[in-house]
Amino acid sequence: MPPDTRSAPAAGIADGERMRGRLMAQALGRLLDRARGAREVLPHLAALERGLHDGGTAVIDRVPRQGLTKLCSQLGSLPLPADDPPLHELLTRLMDALEGPASPPAPAAAAAPAKPPPARRLLPMRDDLPFDIEQTVVINEVSHSDFMRVAGGHTSIGSDDPPR
Repeated sequence: MPPDTRSAPAAGIADGERMRGRLMAQALGRLLDRARGAREVLPHLAALERGLHDGGTAVIDRVPRQGLTKLCSQLGSLPLPADDPPLHELLTRLMDALEGPASPPAPAAAAAPAKPPPARRLLPMRDDLPFDIEQTVVINEVSHSDFMRVAGGHTSIGSDDPPR
């Protein structure tokens, strides 16, 4: 086994973040255990639970923006116990990651060439909408015959035959 080449402070920070991630994973696991089938219904949170347990809080930095949005939405929809600091810290970290990385500015001498701006989203995030686009149910009107076909009946309007 090769010797550990990390510095002692860096190793301590990494170990602390791994431990913090495991505490968050345990708290999230307890929350998901409250409702049968929650891991199947909330797959993003189930994946986050496994990631936090295995990789610590560093996994949060690797989640794409769309995944962060879904995670914040799913976790925010659950009743978080007031006496569970790891869960509240997890939600805070997810929201901070969603708002953007807080990286220090690069020195002027070592500045990299400017990157092009990221591609625009089809639906920009807006605070003035009265609903969450990802949690909105869309209802479409269908004809009576389409409804009956889906429901298993094959009768037409005005027919005296009962649906099957």
